[in-house]
Amino acid sequence: MAFSPGGTRPVIPILVLLTGGLFAAFPAASGGRVDAGDMLMMDRFRQWQATHNRSYLSAEERLRRFEVYRTNVEYIDATNRRGGLTYELGENQFADLTGEEFLARYAGGHTGSAITTAAEADGSLEADPPASVDWRAKGAVTPVKNQGSQCYSCWAFSAVATMESLYFIKTGKLVALSEQQLVDCDKYDGGCNKGYYHRAFQWIMENGGITTAAQYPYKAVRGACSAAKPAVTITGHLAVAKNELALQSAVARQPIGVAIEVPISMQFYKSGVFSAACGIQMSHAVVTVGYGADASGLKYWLVKNSWGQTWGEAGYIRMRRDVGGGGLCGIALDTAYPTM
Repeated sequence: MAFSPGGTRPVIPILVLLTGGLFAAFPAASGGRVDAGDMLMMDRFRQWQATHNRSYLSAEERLRRFEVYRTNVEYIDATNRRGGLTYELGENQFADLTGEEFLARYAGGHTGSAITTAAEADGSLEADPPASVDWRAKGAVTPVKNQGSQCYSCWAFSAVATMESLYFIKTGKLVALSEQQLVDCDKYDGGCNKGYYHRAFQWIMENGGITTAAQYPYKAVRGACSAAKPAVTITGHLAVAKNELALQSAVARQPIGVAIEVPISMQFYKSGVFSAACGIQMSHAVVTVGYGADASGLKYWLVKNSWGQTWGEAGYIRMRRDVGGGGLCGIALDTAYPTM
């Protein structure tokens, strides 16, 4: 059954929906009938549920999530049709969350008040930094992990990721380290209730190191601190001077923890160089593992996130580089990296 855009859309009795078992409470606009556009959207939602293994406790909740999904999909499609963008949005595991829900669950884990002082910020610059760097290609980056939706632990994932990479650079060994140990044991931070990577580094130093993820696996909930033998330790931690040139020089040496603001559009980032309007209310900690330029010459930062591998470019985002000030979304304003 076909219809033309802008024309009268055919309607289908709601009994079809009931028979399909999808929505027993779908609101028909008139006379218990639903148009073909709704049917197509519901089929798309059903496929999305299957892809992401999503189920709901009640028909009412399923209906509410469908309405959120439809609003998000319409936003994604309209944004991509607009043209002229350097990035693309797409459906992902967050497609049934409102923007407010998404930000509340995934983008509120970073809180400041650095232990380091301005004098400890590293302003040194490489004389001739390479045009591009990708620490993944060097084998220095562990697979993308997932912090989950119930634990504000991005700060721990960022701190741990920088340690994993630096340990590889120093030893040639790539070892997954334990975010959960920080969540449970770091007395300077709030576990699943926000934290700061500089404070995490301070605790790691005082603890004599951090253990492996295999010995202390992630559970996405704060528990009692368990004794664990340290596997990797650090000698200190520093920040980078608050500009993109200094950050480039630092990333050329090792992956760097950074804090960013998360605009609503980042919820559905799929690919390309993200360049949407963004402020500097940095509430999410990630890791810059490289930089470069795309085929058109557009410069970007290569950023490892902790939202799983089904978000973005297999868990990564490329963010526009050299935009002035503190960088897009404040990427150069609040940084951290360990020393060994």
